[in-house]
Amino acid sequence: MSRVVDRLLDRLINFAVTMVCWFYFTIGFVLLYSHRYIIAYLFSPQRETAFQQLTSSFYRGFFRLVRIIAPRHRWEVDERITEINASVIICNHLSYLDPILLISLLKRQKTIVKTKFFKVPVFGWLIRNAGYFPADGQGSYGLMMIDQVEQMSDYLAAGGNLFVFPEGTRSRDGNIGRLNRGALKIARLCKAPIYILHLTGTEKLFTPGKFLFNTRISNTISVHIVDRIDPLTGESMSLIELENRIRQTFLLQGGSEYSTS
Repeated sequence: MSRVVDRLLDRLINFAVTMVCWFYFTIGFVLLYSHRYIIAYLFSPQRETAFQQLTSSFYRGFFRLVRIIAPRHRWEVDERITEINASVIICNHLSYLDPILLISLLKRQKTIVKTKFFKVPVFGWLIRNAGYFPADGQGSYGLMMIDQVEQMSDYLAAGGNLFVFPEGTRSRDGNIGRLNRGALKIARLCKAPIYILHLTGTEKLFTPGKFLFNTRISNTISVHIVDRIDPLTGESMSLIELENRIRQTFLLQGGSEYSTS
């Protein structure tokens, strides 16, 4: 009987936490951030940068909330990640939380978003003005993708970051599968350093295919820099060599230290 009660209690708490999170994403956005985006859209001389910084701030607030209402999940975040700039960032992908976690850590950021999200009211307007890439270059989105690629060199040179999950989908084992080499090509073309990040634990807090947050287990969520490839090294390597180095990094399961070659 006690097990049944415990399970029911766990479900009730998970449901309550999930509702609080959705409240933040809806009512919290309207009350705390919607007017800031409108002001940035109408008056900011650097609209794209303003949208990226606002989005980063909004998601930082979300994770501060999550730490409070899901205290059984410990967080280990490499503080150096917030200092990354003018770089291409590669990361494994476990949960829908991963992209918003990286956005929360990077004040200036672009990433590749599924094209269908550009059609979503409000959200599509936000990511379009933040300069995010559509994943599918068909139709009118092809022009958007070309425009973003053409501006990438100036964007990175000015301190912006491009982060990608090169598999294009969530991993089931925490490692990198088949890589899309587009980000590696951009890094070489723009002579930008490549940072490799390793994420763990986000899939246990918000499991793929589940609606409720899983708050009743003890878990550690970590994100660390596990490698850095500087522009000269990247330029001297073929795309296959770059891909193999990234894959090898993840096979070693990452860590908090990274090379500076």
